[in-house]
Amino acid sequence: MKVTGQQPPRTRELATGKSRQPEPKGVHAGERSRTGAEESAAVGRNRTSLTLNRIKEAIRNTPDVRADRVAEVREQITSGKFKVDAERLATNMLTESLREDVEKP
Repeated sequence: MKVTGQQPPRTRELATGKSRQPEPKGVHAGERSRTGAEESAAVGRNRTSLTLNRIKEAIRNTPDVRADRVAEVREQITSGKFKVDAERLATNMLTESLREDVEKP
């Protein structure tokens, strides 16, 4: 048997017929250069990620209850100045009901 220093092919490479191309010298795994399209897509994903993170942060910092509005309405009720717009209320109730019907699977 002659020793040449070559490694035998891996069984996976034999089964698929594909072999992994060696990385160019000086380039580590995952550091290969990107094409313009790949770079553009990566930049787009980063911007989307930053935008989503900003939205999430804004939601976290927004209170669930608008205390100023609650205090205003409470004052109007106690002073007898609060008026219910029955037509607007009915319209909103019907709109919400129809929206729920459409969203059901």
